[in-house]
Amino acid sequence: MSKLTVTLPDDLHAQIRQELEAQGITTGQFIEMVVTKYFTKSKEGENNMATRTIAFQVSEELYQRIKEYLNRYQEVYGRKLTQREFMLQLIEDALSEAEEEFEAATAAEDEAPEAEEGPEEEAPDCEVDTEDADAGDTNEDDDGESPAEASGEGYTPYTNEE
Repeated sequence: MSKLTVTLPDDLHAQIRQELEAQGITTGQFIEMVVTKYFTKSKEGENNMATRTIAFQVSEELYQRIKEYLNRYQEVYGRKLTQREFMLQLIEDALSEAEEEFEAATAAEDEAPEAEEGPEEEAPDCEVDTEDADAGDTNEDDDGESPAEASGEGYTPYTNEE
């Protein structure tokens, strides 16, 4: 481990002291957290990004559950986890999970049309009598009558007369 000594303006030092008390952490833990955040954000290209505020209300019951979790976290890990850190981690985890689900759904959609179509069915082999095909598709016998006309069964000739 290495030590780092810095000289700070009194007002900045006072702000740091207030933050340390609010978070319940040591100066070393605070400096480590800030430096780690700085280098992590620099690598991700987020160092100069603007920040936005998201505010929402929760029930008293949920608020108390969050507080209990944060207190338990501090007991177990020996470090205070702020509400902000906790909520940001929850949001980031949920967004990562949602992005993975979206990618999986998109991949499934891309594969689904191919799977649904299946192999193309070939038309059954059939022979075509070229003499009848040249005469047109009238479905008539050699004597000019259709099979239904010839048998007389259920055939009603269509006429355009009214």
